[in-house]
Amino acid sequence: MARIWIASRNLRTGAVSFTFVLVVGACGSGAHRAGSNEPRAAVSSTTEFQGTPTLTIPGLVAPPRSYKPVFTGAAAEVERAFRARLDAFERKDVAAAIVSQSSTGASRAELLGFMNTYRIRLYRINAIAVNGNTASIEYENAIVGRNLKANVITTLLGQRETWIKHGERWQSVSDVSSSPGLPSDLASVTMTLRDHAPILLPARLPKTDFGFLVKNTGAAAKGLFILGIPADLNVASFLPVIEAIGTERQTNTAASEFPDGVLEMGATADIPAHKDGTMVFSGRLPKGRYLLVSRSAEGARDQPLPAKEYTDFTIN
Repeated sequence: MARIWIASRNLRTGAVSFTFVLVVGACGSGAHRAGSNEPRAAVSSTTEFQGTPTLTIPGLVAPPRSYKPVFTGAAAEVERAFRARLDAFERKDVAAAIVSQSSTGASRAELLGFMNTYRIRLYRINAIAVNGNTASIEYENAIVGRNLKANVITTLLGQRETWIKHGERWQSVSDVSSSPGLPSDLASVTMTLRDHAPILLPARLPKTDFGFLVKNTGAAAKGLFILGIPADLNVASFLPVIEAIGTERQTNTAASEFPDGVLEMGATADIPAHKDGTMVFSGRLPKGRYLLVSRSAEGARDQPLPAKEYTDFTIN
């Protein structure tokens, strides 16, 4: 099947592709926690929470929800350039986006196609590390459709970008994505992805904000996506609708939308076989019914939705 989540393509736009986050050192980042009285060196975001967000930490732990570092010096310059690039995407300013990236970045047509279809929601910046004329930014964001309502809770991605300084200007070079870590103050619910069988969830879900630790027990890499659905929706009969929309989007990113009452809420990055990933949300899931569906790994776009690999749950 054509990939439903077109935003997961590697477009090299400096905030939109899905690959893996790498661990980097502090490198004189000049970051400190907002409101903290501790010395900056003691609260560097890449030393206190080493390597987040990443798939290499036991338990996939990320900073708590309240963690909001403040950047100074060269790191603050990088932050301003990064936020200006995001603003260009929001305003559909292709010229500004091109200036903010290196010569190996996305083409004008790729940028415009993305801007017309998707919006980037920055959740938070976890770390900025600067080493001479090279910098890395670790952050969490959501990539959503332009027509998505502003108050919809979505999944988050862990992102890491590399920037370089040309003259007086910082420019985006590349970006990679992964499952974000689960915030250390967030309840964790284990979800199990299996081959040719329903997704497994616990019988009871927490009555508070939570995220999913996703265990892929299958023989191949896979991801999953989540939809908000009406309470009376027949899931089995709705799956062909998902297939059809995915096929349309393979060739036209402005293809059909889901029916009224169905909300697209995002997807995970690919989770390797027999490895763990996460599904973390931008806020507490509101009351309602939700559908989780497995998808084939990136690069296997012509594959149909894996048979039987879905489940629904309700937040009361």
